[in-house]
Amino acid sequence: MEKKSVCAVVVTYHPDDAVLENLIAIRPQVQGLLVVDNGSSEERRNRLRRGAREVGFTLIENGENLGIATALNIGAKWAQSEGYTWVALFDQDSTVPPGFVDTMCRASETHRRRDRLALLVPRYIDSRLGTSLPPIYADNGSLQVAMTSGSLMPIAIFSQEGWFEESLFIDGVDYEYCLRLRSNGYSVEECKEAVLRHAPANFTECRLSGSRLFATSNYSAERRYYRDRNKIWMMKKYYRKYPAYFLSTFGNSLKDCLKVLLAENDKRRKVIYMAMGVRDGLLGRMGKTVPL
Repeated sequence: MEKKSVCAVVVTYHPDDAVLENLIAIRPQVQGLLVVDNGSSEERRNRLRRGAREVGFTLIENGENLGIATALNIGAKWAQSEGYTWVALFDQDSTVPPGFVDTMCRASETHRRRDRLALLVPRYIDSRLGTSLPPIYADNGSLQVAMTSGSLMPIAIFSQEGWFEESLFIDGVDYEYCLRLRSNGYSVEECKEAVLRHAPANFTECRLSGSRLFATSNYSAERRYYRDRNKIWMMKKYYRKYPAYFLSTFGNSLKDCLKVLLAENDKRRKVIYMAMGVRDGLLGRMGKTVPL
């Protein structure tokens, strides 16, 4: 695969100043770089506009938060219309090391299931803690689900399997696409040689007498709503095919609720929103239903 065939797409939402450093790191590794801004403030958009001129990337401004799925689809469709054959998707807070894209491209070309490889992801390192973010494997050794950031995908897969599910709005968009791909015989794989530093959430470690008990993510009540609603929606769609995965997901949701009660602020509101999410997931009330 030639490097010129890859377009990187970065979705931004009220990014901090470090995003330009990440874009500078990505730019020489690909031929095309597109930033899709999802309704950031005018000040942040002005910085991205200056960055587009100085770094050399294309900027699409949505004007409002249309959700991660819609933003990713806008980026992938733009890459498709410009004639790119591969798309590399990144979050705004992912730190891309030198040679990252080349390593991913080589891995995709030499993979044993190259003909069925639809999504390749790197090995993730928590940028704050320096620890690995463990992947979720399926029984056959491939990945069950994976994050979007750092993923490399052939543009052709969207024509075959559709675009990201926009009714999810945020949270679970990447996991749903992985389950969809695997349900149709495609492979989701990890390239361990490519390492991406990623900051997934504002985790807090809870300790007792110096010993670590657990970590909690401190998601807002609104994010809790979407996370639980979308888990229920996906469970209704994929449970029969992946029962073990969803039993584990259900158990983790119960643990998250307990962590909120034990260690997070705004407990009552978060639990209420989590219950609302479960209700709306069961009722199929999707899209942007709770303002962020």
